[in-house]
Amino acid sequence: MAAKAKSGKKVKSSGGGGGFGAATKVKKVKDHEAAAPMGPNPFDREAFVVSDYELPPGEGQNTMFLGTFMIEDASVCDDLIAAFEADPSAHKQGVVGRANGPVVDQNSKESLEIKFMPNDPRPEWQRYVAVLKRCTARYVERYPHAGMVGEWGLSTPTNFQYYPPGGGYKVYHTERVDRREPGASRHLVFMTYLNDVTDDGGTQFFHQNVTVQPKKGLTVIWPSDWTFFHRGVPSPTQEKRIITGWFNFA
Repeated sequence: MAAKAKSGKKVKSSGGGGGFGAATKVKKVKDHEAAAPMGPNPFDREAFVVSDYELPPGEGQNTMFLGTFMIEDASVCDDLIAAFEADPSAHKQGVVGRANGPVVDQNSKESLEIKFMPNDPRPEWQRYVAVLKRCTARYVERYPHAGMVGEWGLSTPTNFQYYPPGGGYKVYHTERVDRREPGASRHLVFMTYLNDVTDDGGTQFFHQNVTVQPKKGLTVIWPSDWTFFHRGVPSPTQEKRIITGWFNFA
């Protein structure tokens, strides 16, 4: 049984900077230079604050390569929720991958979703990307070898996911499972919780023996491979909203 992280602690803050990845070595870059798939972002210079978020210790817990950061500006989360609510015609049932392609299987995943393309012009998305860059820069500062690889960034859709009470991505899965694209080129996964959930509803990482409890603004970054098998623990009473996607190699 995985240890459950009921609460966490923020340990330091920064306005942040930097970008998604470096080509062959870790280096400081301007935000807009690192977001080549999207071009300059009008919110890159907004004074976002990102804090390191320390998960509470647990017996047998291993948080190596699991980066956790807090977006301090709650309006980033509120605006994404508003964008989802404003576009009901775009809501789609969440799907899971199968050998013959993606299918709707609510026993495995029960959600409503919309997609944000990397170059989506909506300001709600662009503001999120600007602060996500700061979270990712802190991840690379913590784990420099994540930047000592080929160029990477946002090049595939990012998913806003709404889970009703009892919903979730209920089965263990990983973000890279075979040689097919776009999954084969995934480098890192990111996920931001957009609301607090206090009655279960966490993300359970199998090998790490960790369940991260959703807290509004909490952003988690981790490698995309099988070492981070994870699942969503359904909350029996509360809704859950997240935004999640991938950084792919160029």
